[in-house]
Amino acid sequence: MKRLAALILSCLMIVTVPFSVGAAKMVQTFATEYYQIYIPGDWVIDRSSREDFYGALDLGFMYSSDKTTLIEAKLNFYSEWAQDSLWLASEGVWQDYIAFLLDDLKAEQPEFLTKFMAGQYPGALLKGTNQYGSYLYGEIMINAYAYGFYFYLLNEDDTVNSNLTTDEVELFQSILETFTPVKIQQSP
Repeated sequence: MKRLAALILSCLMIVTVPFSVGAAKMVQTFATEYYQIYIPGDWVIDRSSREDFYGALDLGFMYSSDKTTLIEAKLNFYSEWAQDSLWLASEGVWQDYIAFLLDDLKAEQPEFLTKFMAGQYPGALLKGTNQYGSYLYGEIMINAYAYGFYFYLLNEDDTVNSNLTTDEVELFQSILETFTPVKIQQSP
């Protein structure tokens, strides 16, 4: 009987350890009055740059402890999308939204990578190149409020490392999928 109990306990530990390790990866919360998002526990949160740039809010940065990965958080309002709720809209509206994003970022050679889900809210993941180098951009729009996140890899000299791999795309997407709005903003 003791052997059977030990065997069952060992099997349970083997099954639960991978889930525990995976769950421990996103243990820190980057929270604003608009949303919260989970990031790896060893990352640093920097809200010192929080500023309003003519209606586009800069909500701060999140970066890895080794300073090789940086996420910049933004919030914009797209008045032309005030009547559309992407999580309730047809696929045609979603395609219009992707075309809108690609046009908005056209100077940075945007490439649509994938649609992802943050709970019930769809988001768009893109790749682009600006004056600093290549980046990933994720955006979740709810009632015309666009929650935007720029993802950069950095070199030791703080320049942008443009060698983005599928590992970085997967890490960024897994962070974006933890997005939860604090409350749904109503369009003016």
